[in-house]
Amino acid sequence: MPAAKRCNWGALRRRLAIALAALAAPALVFAQGPAPLVTGRPAPPTPAPAAAPAPATPAARALTAPDVEAWLDGFMPQALDTAEVPGAVVVVVKDGQVLFEKGYGYADYARRTPVDPRLTLFRPGSVSKLFTWTAVMQLVQAGKIDLDADVDRYLDFHIPAYRGIPVTMRDLMTHRGGFSETARDLLTFGKAPPPLGEVLKRYVPPRIFAPDEGPGYSNYGASVAGYIVQRISGEPFDAYVARHIFAPLGMTHSTFDQPLPAALKPDMAVGYRTWDHPGAGFEVIDLAPAGSLSSTGDDMSRFMIAHLGGGALGGQQILAPRTAQMMHTTAWKAFPDLNGNLLGFYQQNVNGHRVIAHGGDTDYFHSLLTLYIDDGVGVFVSVNGVGKAGMGEFLRDNLFNGFSDRYFPRATAETPVSVSPATAKAHAKMIAGLYMTTRRSDSTFLSMLRLIAPTVVTADPDGRISVAPLGRKETFYEVSPFLWRQFNGPDRLEATAQGGRVTRWGTDSSAPIWVYQRLDGLAGSGLAMPLTYGAIAFLFLVAVLWPTVAIVRWRYHAPFALTGRRAAAYRLTRLATALAVAALVAWLVVLQTVSGTNGVDVTLLLHTAQALAFVAYVGGTAVALWNLVLSFRPGERWTARLFAVATLTAFAMLLWFALACRLIGLGAEF
Repeated sequence: MPAAKRCNWGALRRRLAIALAALAAPALVFAQGPAPLVTGRPAPPTPAPAAAPAPATPAARALTAPDVEAWLDGFMPQALDTAEVPGAVVVVVKDGQVLFEKGYGYADYARRTPVDPRLTLFRPGSVSKLFTWTAVMQLVQAGKIDLDADVDRYLDFHIPAYRGIPVTMRDLMTHRGGFSETARDLLTFGKAPPPLGEVLKRYVPPRIFAPDEGPGYSNYGASVAGYIVQRISGEPFDAYVARHIFAPLGMTHSTFDQPLPAALKPDMAVGYRTWDHPGAGFEVIDLAPAGSLSSTGDDMSRFMIAHLGGGALGGQQILAPRTAQMMHTTAWKAFPDLNGNLLGFYQQNVNGHRVIAHGGDTDYFHSLLTLYIDDGVGVFVSVNGVGKAGMGEFLRDNLFNGFSDRYFPRATAETPVSVSPATAKAHAKMIAGLYMTTRRSDSTFLSMLRLIAPTVVTADPDGRISVAPLGRKETFYEVSPFLWRQFNGPDRLEATAQGGRVTRWGTDSSAPIWVYQRLDGLAGSGLAMPLTYGAIAFLFLVAVLWPTVAIVRWRYHAPFALTGRRAAAYRLTRLATALAVAALVAWLVVLQTVSGTNGVDVTLLLHTAQALAFVAYVGGTAVALWNLVLSFRPGERWTARLFAVATLTAFAMLLWFALACRLIGLGAEF
């Protein structure tokens, strides 16, 4: 199943780019439909649900170094070449030892510098969080942190309760703090990050759901946990991890420092978009505990062996066995049959084997750490490129699936289908619709993503459903009431129904990071964006044609028929249409800047866009209403009245969109 529990900095930038493209080119959106988060392989043709074949149960291959090397030597070069990714590192550990480690391709494609698993540094992104959570559990073990206490006890700033419910460390570790998503300064280049406490205090995201409604993956929440480690230990977070985790495990080529220490810089892999398009440089992550680790494949093997060994490696104990077991045990599930959240790890069970894992992404690096916890096996993979059509992100997923099927195949057949075709079709209609995730922003302009790029579930004629839960389209068939299985894949989807329709759902691959909630009202009807695009197109045409009509009238000496207040209302309305276009352009510039990687301060630009939106959409609606009222005076032509109605309707629609997407306001955080 997809390894999608990750930082998603790059994915968030792409979602903003989708918003930019959608607002800038509504005609393209009408033609193509909702854009996916990431391009992926299409779902294969499938027969009807009742004819779904039981998956084969091949015998497991012996997990030996020669067999792993032979398989990976066949898999990795072709995968890198197809994805146009320069390089990768893969490490496999078994029974407390490194079974296999190897670099593939290049750390620096231009210089043809090969990847060395012992020396080449990769950026594992959100895999970094496992070190943060391990540090937290060290302090839990020492009696210095209570998992179920209000975290305000450990902080020097306040995190408000949500409906009387405070945030606990257990909530943070299972991503159920309920924080609104943030994007500002997620990732920059060429500068050291501000102090962690300063970053966290600058903007405390509002909480938008209770713990039992989650999870909603949060880099901010993980960084709060890292700050608590810093405050309780009295050591800077990066220094604490270096002293209490890296040093005991012998991870001599790993650091949370940003920028890199001089001794490690020569070994840093270059990050790429594709192998002939290098990125902007070393990625600096302000929320450091959430994703700033730089490490080698060999060092990551030591961390995996320690967790597989009950917290110990070579006589060094970073966690007591009981504490390690706490981390590795399911702590909470959003849906009873799907994968859930552990204390820091998440479930990624496959083929009947218990697997705990964490993935990670920066703009250019994509990684996955998986522990087959009952089998004593761990796998770490990291690539240094997004790849063609985002294929670098899915390379690690394909490796995980291939490795699991080769060495840990399913021993028994899947549970057979227990619902009738008629029931499957009825339930498919109940789940069809538009959804948003719990990982979202409700208080900033990022909320436009839920309108512009919602997740769409479609009901197929034969009772199947189709959806792209993590950017790659999947097809599911129902096996028991409100539990679907992916066709030709391991993923499952489970839903909660209420009042004759599905209100929330998740999949094995997504349930530990977010829940899908149905969009209601105009947003859920599917009409919100078509109406918005229509309003934009109408006002744009009015703004463009206004000076054209004036020039024609001047050229042919045609008198202007309106006088007095009617003329003033007419002119103000058309001026407002020009401002509406200007406000839209300003917001397009904001989105373009935010979705880039230059770390530019957008405060002034953001306030300019907010002010223009207020004047254009609030003021425009007011003068359009005035113009409509005056158009109903005796003697006005019906075409003028119809035009006034259309103008007011367009302004009202854009005002609704601006309010729904928080384009009008005073705040500069996002």
